[in-house]
Amino acid sequence: GPEYGTTEAAWKGVLVEAERLCDLHHKVKDSLCNEVIHNVKSWQKDTYHKSIMQIKERKEIEDAFKKAQKPWAKLLAKVNKAKSYHSACKTEKSASNQERNASGDSSMSLDQIKKMQDRVSKTKEDVQRCKEKYETALQELNSYNPKYMEDMSVVFDKCQTLEADRLQFFKEILFSLHRCLNISHDPLLPQIYEEFYHTVNNADHEKDLKWWSNNHGVNMAMNWPQFEDYTEEFRDIAKGKSKDSIPAGSITLINQRPVGEDLSEYPSVVNNKGCQRKAVSGNQITNAQLNENTERKGDAQKSPENKLPSVIPSNSSLNGTKETSEQNPFDEEEWDEGVEALVDNGEPGIPV
Repeated sequence: GPEYGTTEAAWKGVLVEAERLCDLHHKVKDSLCNEVIHNVKSWQKDTYHKSIMQIKERKEIEDAFKKAQKPWAKLLAKVNKAKSYHSACKTEKSASNQERNASGDSSMSLDQIKKMQDRVSKTKEDVQRCKEKYETALQELNSYNPKYMEDMSVVFDKCQTLEADRLQFFKEILFSLHRCLNISHDPLLPQIYEEFYHTVNNADHEKDLKWWSNNHGVNMAMNWPQFEDYTEEFRDIAKGKSKDSIPAGSITLINQRPVGEDLSEYPSVVNNKGCQRKAVSGNQITNAQLNENTERKGDAQKSPENKLPSVIPSNSSLNGTKETSEQNPFDEEEWDEGVEALVDNGEPGIPV
């Protein structure tokens, strides 16, 4: 940015404040993990014990409540069964209505009316018997109510004790959470903003303007042009690149072909024993001969005109007569001694 000098330092103080405040928040995170979360996990591990299906303490409480309710539940079931008294009353009332209607009906015989009267008396006896059972069951239930309340209170008080411990621990955890999150009491926080204030307060516009004037303004050091004596200039003449010489060493033959393929036809040569030379076949050129010629001529190669074809035709062969060619009277050693030096005429050679 355009800030410089003391103003730049004050601007960087904002970044320093953010970084130090971030470190303070990381400290809060570490406190939460090491104190709060660790204490919760430890208390949970010590208070609740897991079994295969559920928590062990929960199962114990449920079993205690079932045990306290079991005797009272049996008496309650007996009372509900004794409520058949209501059905007996309903039956007795229906039988009485039928007997009363039959007495006023002239079509009913005396035997039928007597049967209805017996039925009414029987239902009245059932009503009285069911009423006594119902009252007895209620008395037994009511007499057991204090014992039931006592047993249930014991189990309930145990649950209340466990819940009180849990609530107290939860309150302590909330206090620990408050201590960790309340950074206002941390002595590092006011120190951060006090140093930030001094950093901003140290910004001096006069010092910044003076610094700019000394480095980029009218007060900066000047380098005025001055008289300079003539100095002769020297230039290095670069040497031309010399052509790479043929590397020393043996030449390897990679291809062979008859010399006569690249030569034009020659006129017939008179069979003169004194002037005839030994014919050299293209496939008889060896690496030793090529190395010898290379050492003599350097870059020059052998001219095609100085090479002889593999077989020199005689006059007789040209005339169509069949004559046997005479053997070469000169030995190979004599031929090597009489070979004259080859002359380079400038024509391109044959690639080997």
